[in-house]
Amino acid sequence: MAKKKKEILVGIFGLRRGISFIKNFKRIKGVKIVAVCEKFDADIEKAKEFLPEDTKIFKDFDEFIDVKMDAVVLANFFHEHAKYAIKALEKKIHILSETTAAPTLAECVQLCRAVEKSKCKYMLAANTSWMPGVFELQRLYKQGVIGDAIYGEAEYLHPMESLPLGFNDRSKESYTHWRKHLPRTFYNMHSLGALMEITGSVPVRVSGKACFSPKYAENMSQPYVGDGSGISITEMDNGAVFTATGCSSMGPVSKWFRLAGDRGNIETLRFDQTGVRIDYMKFAIPDNDEANASKSYYPDTAGASGIFTEEEIKYADLPEASKTGHAGHCDFWLTLYFIKYLRNEVEPFFNVYRAVALSAAAILSWRSILNEGKEYNIPDFTDKRRRRKYEKDNLSPFPDENGNVSLPCSSKDYNLFKKYNID
Repeated sequence: MAKKKKEILVGIFGLRRGISFIKNFKRIKGVKIVAVCEKFDADIEKAKEFLPEDTKIFKDFDEFIDVKMDAVVLANFFHEHAKYAIKALEKKIHILSETTAAPTLAECVQLCRAVEKSKCKYMLAANTSWMPGVFELQRLYKQGVIGDAIYGEAEYLHPMESLPLGFNDRSKESYTHWRKHLPRTFYNMHSLGALMEITGSVPVRVSGKACFSPKYAENMSQPYVGDGSGISITEMDNGAVFTATGCSSMGPVSKWFRLAGDRGNIETLRFDQTGVRIDYMKFAIPDNDEANASKSYYPDTAGASGIFTEEEIKYADLPEASKTGHAGHCDFWLTLYFIKYLRNEVEPFFNVYRAVALSAAAILSWRSILNEGKEYNIPDFTDKRRRRKYEKDNLSPFPDENGNVSLPCSSKDYNLFKKYNID
């Protein structure tokens, strides 16, 4: 008789995005949501529809993590994950971080140290990699279809013309909202992050350029930014060069990925998160048959069978799972994968070291933009001695509680940059 798996107790911090995780965890056997934390009443009320009746609800994070739990999902504001992850790790709680690992190099170092000290599990919730098209690119690349990657492109276009919950007003809280101060390279999980996971590579050097337009400051909900896009040019540890946007305000909404290898190209279809295209170099055409030179197709969305058991896929009930967030049920697969990680059945690509490397690429490509395209080396955060150099690097474009910043969030706001004599 099979041994019954221990029930996993989960807490969720941040309910705007956290509702998706609530729906998904409720669909996984042996998982119980024990507590949630959210400061906005409207989001709490909306989440109550989906929460188990005995779930404890908090507005204070320190009270929230005093509840007995095995893991916490951080679905709070984009730039505040590291500091809350560290608090949870101090209580031996495993982490699923929904957006960037850390907003500064100092917090990248602190987060690595906290994971090492706690010996807890950490995973970045990079959901784009689970979209059918991107997942298929990863499968094709691992099969060697295009050989070794030489060049890659990723674009994430997501214009923001309004913000929820009154963040368009003139209040102090509205001013300090992270989206209003988000440099264009910072939100790179959906672009560079996907290329990293597809190829299994890690960034080692980066530079950047921005596309400035005052119209974006006038018409979008990010009045302090003014850049339509920020482009990072990243050298990877496998020798490939990737160009990627962060969260660009240029329309229309799109996620698109392309990889060029020494045998051919693979890419997702434009404005389509499920289809892919393969184009072979002439010398690499299968069977030397021109009819096989290129093809476009839609992969089976149950392609995750290479990772999940037949029972898990059957339990997923795909049509229903599609209602729990993003194309091709990717939020469900991601959540289930995290539970398998907690049960020591899998190891995620985005552990804490690769997660902070991705954050560092965002941070330093922005610094490059502000410093006339200077190239920066990305720290190897696995090296405890070398990472010590960055332990006090707290430069940030996000306002503190007093509204102060140490970096501009727009490429044309050079005065602040020069004031601090940053290199």
